Amino acid sequence: MEDNNIKSHSVLLYNTQNIDAQLLKASFSIRKKEYQRIWKDIQTSKMTQPETHYLIQGVRGAGKTTLLSRLSYEVAEDEKLSKWLIPILLNEEEYGILSLFTFWLRITEKLAEHDAKLYLELFQQVLSLDNDAVIAWELIQHYLDENKQKIIVFVDNLGELFKDFDDIEHAQLREVLSFHPHMRLIGGSSQLLEAHFDVSAPFYQFFKLINLKSINETEMHELLRSLAQQTNEEAIKTIEGIITEHPERIEAVRRLTDGVPRTIVSLFQIIMEGAKESSYAYLEETIDKTTPLYKHRMDDLSRQQKAIVHTVAMNWDAMSTKEIAEQTRLPSKTVSAQLVKLQQQWIVDKIETSTKNHLYIIKERFFNIWYLMRYGNQKDKRRVLWLTRFLESWYDKNELNIKLAEIAIPYIDLNGADGFKLRRTKEVYINALLASEHIDETLKAGVNIFLEPYYNNLFQSKEYKSYKSYLKNCFSNIESQKYEEAKLDIEEILKLDIGTTENLIVLEVADHFLNKEEGLKDRIINNIIRKSSKSSTSRLMLLMNIIDMDYTSVKNVGRIIVNETKSEAKFDSPIFMVFQTYIQLWFDEFENFKSSLEMLRSKDFNFEESSMSFYFFENLLILLMKKNQLEIIYELMSSFKHLQEQFKPIYYATVSLLKDERQQEYLRMGSELQGTVDEILQKVEEYRVKYA
Repeated sequence: MEDNNIKSHSVLLYNTQNIDAQLLKASFSIRKKEYQRIWKDIQTSKMTQPETHYLIQGVRGAGKTTLLSRLSYEVAEDEKLSKWLIPILLNEEEYGILSLFTFWLRITEKLAEHDAKLYLELFQQVLSLDNDAVIAWELIQHYLDENKQKIIVFVDNLGELFKDFDDIEHAQLREVLSFHPHMRLIGGSSQLLEAHFDVSAPFYQFFKLINLKSINETEMHELLRSLAQQTNEEAIKTIEGIITEHPERIEAVRRLTDGVPRTIVSLFQIIMEGAKESSYAYLEETIDKTTPLYKHRMDDLSRQQKAIVHTVAMNWDAMSTKEIAEQTRLPSKTVSAQLVKLQQQWIVDKIETSTKNHLYIIKERFFNIWYLMRYGNQKDKRRVLWLTRFLESWYDKNELNIKLAEIAIPYIDLNGADGFKLRRTKEVYINALLASEHIDETLKAGVNIFLEPYYNNLFQSKEYKSYKSYLKNCFSNIESQKYEEAKLDIEEILKLDIGTTENLIVLEVADHFLNKEEGLKDRIINNIIRKSSKSSTSRLMLLMNIIDMDYTSVKNVGRIIVNETKSEAKFDSPIFMVFQTYIQLWFDEFENFKSSLEMLRSKDFNFEESSMSFYFFENLLILLMKKNQLEIIYELMSSFKHLQEQFKPIYYATVSLLKDERQQEYLRMGSELQGTVDEILQKVEEYRVKYA
């Protein structure tokens, strides 16, 4: 049954000005910093002299309209301000405003709606004028002075409004805003306001700019939760479920859609329609919902602009003017002129280079992905699929390790009588349980409350409880230097039916503290091999665990698996071929590594058939980066272009580290990849510090 305090509302993608004021305020979950910055200024200003005027800039769907509406409602509801300051919120699309005079006319109409007793006569007087903007403003001033009031005007699509004004009208409006304290202007624009950046224009550097950037992951979660609270209890449970259990799916979509709030609202609607099995499924649905908006955007372009946008969008990465001209068969001068106009419309973005040959890219990255998915051939659509899969794989891996880290902490009873005694072995113990390469040190310190509820079966297992108990006793004995007793604890563990991950942990303990017990270590390894040989799935899961662990003892198990697989004549499998190269690279066996790489090269590095092969090769490339083998990665991706598409974030992370002219390639990267590339580079740096 639905909670009485939560009403079910339909979520609006457009025309957010039509949302009830109280509902809009309750659901206002993002752009809070920008709101507070402007609101504090409005609240403390007396308007005894001309005040600062603001321009809020952002792509379509960034939240400009909602922010303007929120500010307008706040002014109207403020007990002190509302006595003398009248908020005038113009519609997102004001088709009737074609000149400065019609702008003043619309403002007087809004004043009359606000208070007919004070301003209806003003509206009628301006209505009777013969398009005289100067007299219209004089009348507005007179009435405002007479009533001891002022106005603050919120104008969305300010750029569109300015386009319809001529030079004289621009100058007149500038004069009003510069010298008359009767009016303050807060505008929004989804395109570059040319008048603000043109040194010869009246509004050159006139406004205080507020740029609405892409929302981050935390802000996305806040927005989704806010939308759910507006809907119903079931929506709240659904959103909490996906944020907790499958954050990688929605995070991949956020990155690919460049964190545009309106697209996240579309994603919310899709989630409400039913869970999807992958990020790609969410992406497809989101693209379908945004088709009307983006198709309209393309329809508004000229034929030459359409050709240029098509070429840049199909390329996905940034292009030079020369490259665009070659592919469109348009003269370079024509391309350059149209690119300037497309920049002003915020459709194309210019990327400065160290030369005169600048690069151009589709500004709104989700628009680019929409175009590829809608108009591209099967190969182009696969490019999006590969990137989605990569992002989901990369993010999910980190999330998985965070979960493992949070489970590891309860194994040590820090509140017990022997808590202090275990303190010295705590880090070793946790490191033995976790793949330390992928886990942040702060997580090792101790938070276990977030994900513990999702592992109930694990903690209730009798075998697993016995395993934890023996392992804890083992560490107590090691702490007391009772190594024979510790060995007996491990002997008991080997009798239990536990998974390969737990066996790998025991192997690391034995290798670290009982390194002379070769027979014991051999038995543990045999136990691991025996359990993993039950099925190919078990073996693959073991390989995944080995890749995620730093310990040499674990990597040695990987070597044994490779040798066993060879003897079983299964080594033609891409999975085991890639894994062999990984093991060889880990141990710096570069000659063997190069030979194995040549075997893979003969198979054209085709990993489309198996997502596991894709995962292993991704890890191999990351390990190459960690070991500073950048030339190998670059050569592979130059020779096999599909690798550049499949592992695009790794490609850009690689070229960013090159110390020659090839580093310029990094400038072609779309902003949707920035977060992932930064994470890759951070992992590489952590590895190099750790193994310096």
